[in-house]
Amino acid sequence: MTKNVKGLLEALRHAINEAILESNDVAAAMAALNGGGMSPVFSVDVALREAPRVQPIEPLGRAETLVLSDSDVAFLAVIGITDPSWTSSVCQSDAA
Repeated sequence: MTKNVKGLLEALRHAINEAILESNDVAAAMAALNGGGMSPVFSVDVALREAPRVQPIEPLGRAETLVLSDSDVAFLAVIGITDPSWTSSVCQSDAA
């Protein structure tokens, strides 16, 4: 783990602890417990888990055809990617 990552994790721990301590709900619960003679102690730990390795996607060969489902086309349209050849009506008229 690099020095930079260790520093970021420590900053995150500190920020989380500060946020918890600044919470009115936490302060009220702590005061109630302290008033009952109890002294609550808590700690927050932050760790990194190894990210799963992603297998590379094999590119399509020249003989293979990419087939888009209706939901694929709808998603692409939502993000602004469209092509008239993707619509079902064009595909059906080509087949006739």
